[in-house]
Amino acid sequence: MNRVVTVLLLCTTAALAAPQASRETDGRMDRFRQAKFGMFIHWGLYAIPARGEWVMNRSKIPVAEYAKLAGQFNPVKFNADEWVRIAKDAGMKYIVITSKHHDGFAMFGSTTSRYNIMDATPFQRDPLQELAAACRKAGLGLGFYYSQAQDWHHPGGAASGGTWDAAQQGDFDEYLKAIAMPQVKELLTRYGPLFSIWFDTPVQMSRDNAEAFTRLVHTTQPATFVNSRIFYSGRKIPTLDAEQLAELKQIGVDYLSYGDRQIPQQPQWPDWETCMTLNNSWGYTASDDNWKSPAVLVAQLVEIASKGGNFLLNVGPTAEGEIPEPSVRNLKAVGDWLKVNGEAIYGAEPSPLSADAAGGSEPSWRCTASKGKIYIHLLQWPAGELRVAGVPQKVAGAYLLADPDRRPLAIQQTDSKLTVTLPEKAPGALVNVLCLTVAGNT
Repeated sequence: MNRVVTVLLLCTTAALAAPQASRETDGRMDRFRQAKFGMFIHWGLYAIPARGEWVMNRSKIPVAEYAKLAGQFNPVKFNADEWVRIAKDAGMKYIVITSKHHDGFAMFGSTTSRYNIMDATPFQRDPLQELAAACRKAGLGLGFYYSQAQDWHHPGGAASGGTWDAAQQGDFDEYLKAIAMPQVKELLTRYGPLFSIWFDTPVQMSRDNAEAFTRLVHTTQPATFVNSRIFYSGRKIPTLDAEQLAELKQIGVDYLSYGDRQIPQQPQWPDWETCMTLNNSWGYTASDDNWKSPAVLVAQLVEIASKGGNFLLNVGPTAEGEIPEPSVRNLKAVGDWLKVNGEAIYGAEPSPLSADAAGGSEPSWRCTASKGKIYIHLLQWPAGELRVAGVPQKVAGAYLLADPDRRPLAIQQTDSKLTVTLPEKAPGALVNVLCLTVAGNT
């Protein structure tokens, strides 16, 4: 017997024809909204002990002892073009890499502090310059993660996250003035147009401090996006009230950055992003083989896109400069899926469907939309008939994106009730996407 799945469609004509009214309409955020999928890269000295990017803090390694890792850091297998190829093959549209993480080590040639990859390592190359050139050549956006308020190496920076070495003692505001602000300026002026400056862990950041950074970014590179972690941690974003959200706008924040591995139930802003790991780690961890499957990754991408967000998916390269093979393999599978179904992700509007209609806490589908089209992402294959209620317009046709011939499926529509006859077997191995075209809007 054919299984019948009923979907209640609560979209409106306006939802299909134009962006949400609450969104900025000057076009500045268009690049962010079109991108949808980016590569996060956590890479630094911590790849040598291979126990994650917090190893210095968690093991309370003295400043001078940890700094000795720089003398061992020689990632001769690093190839910027290869990294960019991996990102492009995955269908990613931008890259965000750690220019300086909490350990205080700059992965670029900095005149502000000699504790950087050019001056302190045998490598003596600037990988961010090479990555910037590779991204420009490939047409990918490039953003820099920068830990502005937590630095375990330079005096004053560690005060915000706890100290364990006398060498870390110092004044926080002086640290911001002498190290953080000049290095962010270096990033903004030496590497070409940037997609974003990705700030993190804003402990002890005052509003004045946050505004100083956003002002520096927007006056130096007006098109560069700034995330909300300049002032509020990702974990705190879901708890913010209307006044606090307005404060972020006043500070100059462009989009909300939710907590690590957190997908919000109901985003407070139309423009938002969440970051996720391919396994359990951010920085390279030799013992972590708990890789997420392509099916899980595609489902996460679909859920995030259905809520209007961007998906920043992390890789942790080795100390030699290689992205682990399981990361490459699983990302390629996501990219193959996007080659078929990308039109339902890139630049797509959030779901016009009721969350309750999607099946509650464990929905069998998600939905995105663009002008004249409704995309139903089938997380489970409903062999037989798919019944859609509440369609406000005449549906001209239906087909599956995974069908190379895009053969029209049989549809019946009476008033606002639509029935689509699906094949018994799903054409694609992962999430299959049903495209409904709306009459008069194709």
